[in-house]
Amino acid sequence: MNPADSDRPGSTVTLWLDPVCPFSWNTARWLRAVAEKTGMAVDWQLMSLAVLNEGRELPAPQQARMRDSQQVGRLMAAIARENGAAGWTAAYFAFGERYFDGSEPLDDSLVAHVLTAAGARDTTAAVTSDASLDEVVRRGHQAAQDALGETGGSPILRIDGHAFFGPVLTALPDVADSIALFDAVATLGAVPQFAQLQRPRTAG
Repeated sequence: MNPADSDRPGSTVTLWLDPVCPFSWNTARWLRAVAEKTGMAVDWQLMSLAVLNEGRELPAPQQARMRDSQQVGRLMAAIARENGAAGWTAAYFAFGERYFDGSEPLDDSLVAHVLTAAGARDTTAAVTSDASLDEVVRRGHQAAQDALGETGGSPILRIDGHAFFGPVLTALPDVADSIALFDAVATLGAVPQFAQLQRPRTAG
């Protein structure tokens, strides 16, 4: 289908995500592929698993992930402050390719790579320790919760005013399936009576 034959480019689409959330990585790449194929615009926004899990007792691996969440949230907020949404979106995908696909730790080398990918000139690695940025991240997170209407994790997707958690993808679908999936999600989201659909992650 040609993008001109579709109303997708006219859709208002927002994705809130925490950059260190593995579930969000597939969702973000899926949505980016749909946007590139159809001409649809996506409003990329930050949320925070560190904020979501404040005060909770978590196993050590999850505690480490929350530390990464806090530091990367600050980094992305600082990049967005300098270079806008396009800057932090470029930074996010550069980060994900190394953090998820390359299993690299969050260290000075990865932060430097992200800053370069974002074209940041004034932002430095020191922002990962700058607590003054936490309020910016917190506001983005609260906007995601307000859009969803209840407490929810990453990612949160809103299409034409209808928000929901997910979709959670175990891998990237091909392009045709990606577009069909977006249309299906948009259709379900527009039905007021629709609440939930779930299947085992091992399902084929």
